[in-house]
Amino acid sequence: MKDEEKQDNLDYGKNNELVGELEYEEEIFTVITDNNYKEVIFDFCEIIFRNSIFETVDTGSDVIHSFMLDLSRLLEQLPRPYTIVQEFYHIDPSYRDTYYTYFSNQHFQVRRYSRRLSFFAEIMSEEDFFVQDEERQKRIAEHFMGACVINPLTTGVIGRTLINPLYVLNPTILPVYVRLSKFELNVYGKKFYVNAFPYRMQDEETMRCAEVSLLNLLEYYANSYHDYKSVVPSEILENEQKHSHERVLPSRGISYPILTKVLSEFGFSPRLYNLSSIDKYSLSQITQEDELKRCLHYYIESGIPVALNLLPVGNSGSGHSMVCIGHGSPNAALMKRAKRNKWISWENKEHCHPLINSADFYETYVVVDDNQPVYQVKPFRHLSMYPDMRVENIAVPLYKRMFLDASDAAAIVRSVLHHEQFGIDVWSDKFLLEREDVIIRLFMASSRSLKNFRSNTIKNVYAKEAYVIVPMPRFVWVCELYRESDYEELKAFGEIVIDATSAFGRGHSVCSLILMHYPKVIGIRYPEQTNPEIDEMVELEDDELFDGYQRNLCKIKT
Repeated sequence: MKDEEKQDNLDYGKNNELVGELEYEEEIFTVITDNNYKEVIFDFCEIIFRNSIFETVDTGSDVIHSFMLDLSRLLEQLPRPYTIVQEFYHIDPSYRDTYYTYFSNQHFQVRRYSRRLSFFAEIMSEEDFFVQDEERQKRIAEHFMGACVINPLTTGVIGRTLINPLYVLNPTILPVYVRLSKFELNVYGKKFYVNAFPYRMQDEETMRCAEVSLLNLLEYYANSYHDYKSVVPSEILENEQKHSHERVLPSRGISYPILTKVLSEFGFSPRLYNLSSIDKYSLSQITQEDELKRCLHYYIESGIPVALNLLPVGNSGSGHSMVCIGHGSPNAALMKRAKRNKWISWENKEHCHPLINSADFYETYVVVDDNQPVYQVKPFRHLSMYPDMRVENIAVPLYKRMFLDASDAAAIVRSVLHHEQFGIDVWSDKFLLEREDVIIRLFMASSRSLKNFRSNTIKNVYAKEAYVIVPMPRFVWVCELYRESDYEELKAFGEIVIDATSAFGRGHSVCSLILMHYPKVIGIRYPEQTNPEIDEMVELEDDELFDGYQRNLCKIKT
């Protein structure tokens, strides 16, 4: 044996001995600090992957390091100091389902137990965690950051991950606005809660990126709403098989038309938007991509996570799928551009108030992409980690009674705002300057939440009463109206509310209008009113600017 090889083996033995002394694979509690994080994270990941995941697999150190990279990046992102609590024989429902469906049928053995790592934003000992001290347990629960499942696979080792984005997002890009759900986790018999959106990696055998997007979406909706049930991967594959012309295992991925079919099987009424099918107007500066981004923004502002299908420019090559759950802050340059692209009613161009679409103010969106670390904030035109990829399809998992989609709602809003009877030019003439620009903010909201928010934030008693008493369907489309000077503080001077259960054919004649609130006046329509007439109109003497609705998304800030 050469001297160099002997030395390499000696060094490897020393490193292994050092790691073995630490016994990370058997340690329940591991503390990460600023002083030790580089060494501990490397050793921690290496020993877990080498001894627990790949014990029966002949792998070189380069392979191990590539598998370690995703986990180590997550551990380095978390704010230090923190404590990792390990569960060695964790049963993860989604992995265990794929194990019995697929991996248990393979010739070479694949382990059935996962390992789960839970993270706490403080230094904690075993005694601290298990002691029966109410105050101490409350403090531990307050410092719970989330958890990450490690699956015993050679691809897609990071399984179900639930992390509060506050702990992993770069403070320099905050604030961002995201849709989260409150998940309950039990760690060694103790109950913890985390506001998060599900994340996991594809294993490339039972699940590809589109199936992962589906699983993440379905888990979010099942955890958030009683209308939907919890789903495991085999159920997705079973429904995928109904609409596929060949076998679905091993997975080769699915198209977005089939993805929306699967969503339908689980109780949704999905809407699929395609870039090339969007109308293109020769005299407009708004491109098809701009319109697709607007459509995406309306749904994200509504708190509806959606699946995005990205394809290479020119459609040559394989595509990718991810989930969009939020957006960043307004961009000053885009706000100037949006002002140049304002919408003007051609019939009333001489005296109407031009409409500036607030959806054009935003450049960055928050995505959950299995190819990247959790919660990526990226520009709309560069959401993927790969260059020259653009959003080609958007799949929106709508509730079964949300008949009015975003593009039709936007058309109705424009029709109402420039209507000769209900329009902004009629009712805001004394409030706005002549031909003053108006910013519109369009989103969907549950009527119960909207009524509650308005009754708690609007000061005028008669306005409160109007919002509360007017009957509304379960969901409504809302368009808030702002002057340019008031948008940054989200102080609206008016809004219109339209029926989300209506259809564009009727709605275009403003028959879907439920409520109009302009300066000093509020009007409401009851369900029996089939003609475009207001049932009750109330003058508001002391009407003031009111807060923009802010319950669809959670603001993550420093």
